[in-house]
Amino acid sequence: MRSMAEKLPRSWLLVAASKPDDVAAAVKSGADVVVLDLVELVAEKDKSSARESMRRNIEAIAAEGVRVYAQVDPQSLAGDIEAAAWPGLSGIVISRVERAEEIRAAAWLLECFEKERHIASGNLRIVAALETAKGNHAAHDILTASDRVWGATLGRADLIMDLRPEPSDEIHLMPYLMQRLIIVAGAAGVTPIGAWWRAPDRGLLATPENTYKAARRGRAIGFKGAMCLRPDQVEPLNRAFAAH
Repeated sequence: MRSMAEKLPRSWLLVAASKPDDVAAAVKSGADVVVLDLVELVAEKDKSSARESMRRNIEAIAAEGVRVYAQVDPQSLAGDIEAAAWPGLSGIVISRVERAEEIRAAAWLLECFEKERHIASGNLRIVAALETAKGNHAAHDILTASDRVWGATLGRADLIMDLRPEPSDEIHLMPYLMQRLIIVAGAAGVTPIGAWWRAPDRGLLATPENTYKAARRGRAIGFKGAMCLRPDQVEPLNRAFAAH
């Protein structure tokens, strides 16, 4: 849970933890949060080296006054969290969460590493990425599984893969899923993160102008900030979510 005085992040820039040049660019992008990814943007052959670089990257980013999260895989929670839970980290994004048990396991690991590595108790937060039908169905149980859960987001690309796109290349369920996330997040007392993307303007394809439009649409239904994949999408998000 967040304090009333805390400034909400407007932009969350996802970057491959295995690419030092991309990490350096992310720090200079103006993003409120840099998310070091160990799941979606890192090739399997590079995961070991990406994990090894996490502590160094976290310390460097935090030294610039930028919040740092790590995106971790529920299938390799122990190894990913061990690599990421260092002083300077603000929390983790758990990709493709489907069960409350995954949240509780992550919370236990975070508590263990807080004690072991002298991080303030309860300081490491969790953002749940609901990227499958199962995860969305279990959303309330997932978001209330631990007091560490601070936020929730949808993974549009993964949802398309799970639910299958319609001929229009859109999922007509997406407006419902976004609105449902706002409601469930409100009931659970956590922060909804997202934008209302429209094909083809999403992810790596979204122009800065259309990123701004997507963020404005998202803000209008209740999102409090959004994730992005390119440094030139940061400023539009910051502008769209400027007045929380």
